[in-house]
Amino acid sequence: MCHTEALQAYKMHDFEKAVSLFEALAEEKNDQAMVNLGLMYLKGEGVKKDVLKAKEWFERASEYENDSAFYNLALMYQSAIGVKEDLVAAVEYFRKAIKQKHQGAYFRLALILLKDRNEVELVKEGFECMLQAAFSGHPMAKMQLSGLNVTQNLTCKKNESFRAKSFEEQKMIVEDAIQRYIRPILVKDGGNIILIDFNNQNGLQINLAYQGNCAGCSLASTSTYELIRNTLMQVIDEDIKVYVL
Repeated sequence: MCHTEALQAYKMHDFEKAVSLFEALAEEKNDQAMVNLGLMYLKGEGVKKDVLKAKEWFERASEYENDSAFYNLALMYQSAIGVKEDLVAAVEYFRKAIKQKHQGAYFRLALILLKDRNEVELVKEGFECMLQAAFSGHPMAKMQLSGLNVTQNLTCKKNESFRAKSFEEQKMIVEDAIQRYIRPILVKDGGNIILIDFNNQNGLQINLAYQGNCAGCSLASTSTYELIRNTLMQVIDEDIKVYVL
């Protein structure tokens, strides 16, 4: 008996056989079979729908650090499926899923952490999750993040004066440009912007996050993004990456 046989039965909609095979594999401590059983109980495929039984199977699989088990437990707590809504538990499980490189968890966690953008550390974590989700091709993450399809000018004349400065000096210049030229425009409309990260290790990359009325307004931010990027290019040069969320 192997997992492939069980999956084949499932694909052929022979759910009773799939359940039987997955149960046998679960007894052999196959954690992915446990997850699959949890999903089948969640959907009522080959068994009577039972969300508590699904949760039990996900919890058993989570003992083996299974990324899908963590992810599905997070979804249950986030969406109150068979349990009370518990965003603290959802965040914990999404973080565990991310540690196991579950791609879907990045976007889900980002949405939770970026809902309230007042705590800078949570915004930073959410930004990194959204960036990872976008880089992995998640369509909704790509819509949220400005700057993904913009290519820096590698052949432009470099601002050697800026690039010769220390990291801290460069960061101070970037922060000053944001404070003097960019933030005032956003504040007028009830918004704001914060510097999430400045990186000069592999080229220059600047990550920024909107706050206030600007937060989450991805469609309206297109022209604002161009203003931000153009301002930073004038301060530095055209060979920069600027991501705004």
